[in-house]
Amino acid sequence: MRKKYLAILLATAMTVSLAGCGGPSDKGSDPAQDESTQSQESTPAQDEGADEGQETDTGSSESEGSGAGLSGSFSIYHMHGEDDTTGTAAAFWKAAEKFQEENPDVNIEFVFTAHDGYQQKLTTMMAGDELTDVWMTKGDMLPSFADTGTIQAADQYIKQDSEWANAYLDGAFADCTYDGTEWGVPMQMQANTIGIYNEAIFEECGIDKWPETWTELIEDCEKIKAKGYIPIAMGNKEQWVAESTVFNTYAYKYVDQEWFNSLANNQGAKFTDEAFVRALQGFQDIAQYFNEDMNSLDQDEMYALYYNKQAAMFFNGAWGVGNVIGNCPEDVLSTTHVGLMPAVEGEAGTKYDTAAGAGWNYVIHSRLQGDDLEACLAFLKAVSTGDYANDALQLGFISSGKTTDVDVSTLHPLFAEYYELAATMNNCSIFDVVLPAEVGSGVLYADTQQLIAGTMTPEDMAADCQAVMEANY
Repeated sequence: MRKKYLAILLATAMTVSLAGCGGPSDKGSDPAQDESTQSQESTPAQDEGADEGQETDTGSSESEGSGAGLSGSFSIYHMHGEDDTTGTAAAFWKAAEKFQEENPDVNIEFVFTAHDGYQQKLTTMMAGDELTDVWMTKGDMLPSFADTGTIQAADQYIKQDSEWANAYLDGAFADCTYDGTEWGVPMQMQANTIGIYNEAIFEECGIDKWPETWTELIEDCEKIKAKGYIPIAMGNKEQWVAESTVFNTYAYKYVDQEWFNSLANNQGAKFTDEAFVRALQGFQDIAQYFNEDMNSLDQDEMYALYYNKQAAMFFNGAWGVGNVIGNCPEDVLSTTHVGLMPAVEGEAGTKYDTAAGAGWNYVIHSRLQGDDLEACLAFLKAVSTGDYANDALQLGFISSGKTTDVDVSTLHPLFAEYYELAATMNNCSIFDVVLPAEVGSGVLYADTQQLIAGTMTPEDMAADCQAVMEANY
């Protein structure tokens, strides 16, 4: 078992992090995460179910669909901004408000911190024994919470409700599973990498289509740079963007899921393997086409470079598509399109190999019991399945729940492009969700920042990551 303890977890960093790829065997669940095909196959929980800046807001709730006559109270720590008009947050608040209207005898305390400050606040709450009743976490943190008895398993409740258990996409629980138990409730299924580009700038630079190969991408970057544009916008101030949304998928152009499974389970594969070192070298080489202040800007500032027509493209998770739809000026939005990360010639991976999955999930504190727990479970069902899933698709992202009767022709054209591409992806494990937190959200983040800055060699980064990996098994 991994040597992961709560005290160590307090120092970790964060990420967001969401066919043909099996996950690490110690996760106890099929990690195939093909959210894009809206698969009707069941997860382990479904199989069992069929058989059996911090803001605090207190609201009241109720919901016929989620359980008439509910009463109780609970608190939830989250990163869903109330002002968001697209994506996960918008769907969450629509479902939450409906639940509150229908369940007036349930009191919910919503504790909010924006994405980039979320993990720091969570660690402070953990250190002060001030955890809420429910909070969002990633798969890499589950061992510490589970092994210390801090959380209770979600699957013991989900499997008792066949409607709830059967409402999720195949693979939805892969990132919520540890030691064969599904500890969390998933809310999304997203690709961690998609290319987003301005077709008008491409055409101005003599580029008529999205590149199919890495060589073509480099050639395009040279043309774009010659015209005075930033080829690829990058905002890695918080360290996670470069590794989680770009390098993770780029690495799968060199290594495959089998290699990652072996690495994650300590079965022979190492960060120092030649193929992975080649991936590090290739990624360091592409950094010359990022903006020079890449490690000084955050993700929102990266978006701004694209929105202001300073950059021709950027790579980001699927949430970036929603951000473009909700915030990009119309003249840029109208010429924006998406593409898969190109394959690297001579390497084993394809353009379809993409880091993807649920990433974040909701976990329940072990102290929550009785009516409070019953109300909490009804709420989590409401904000992860049913109407939430349908609304999510309309709002520009793919949830963990199955959709019903959604007219795909009504989707925003840019999201429809992403939705079509997502159906072709070979979804592979997200490094910073599956690996020990000290590795995935720790040394990988920090060293990738140094790698693209040119202050660390690929060989030194590989050795550093391997040393931390071995120290945490």
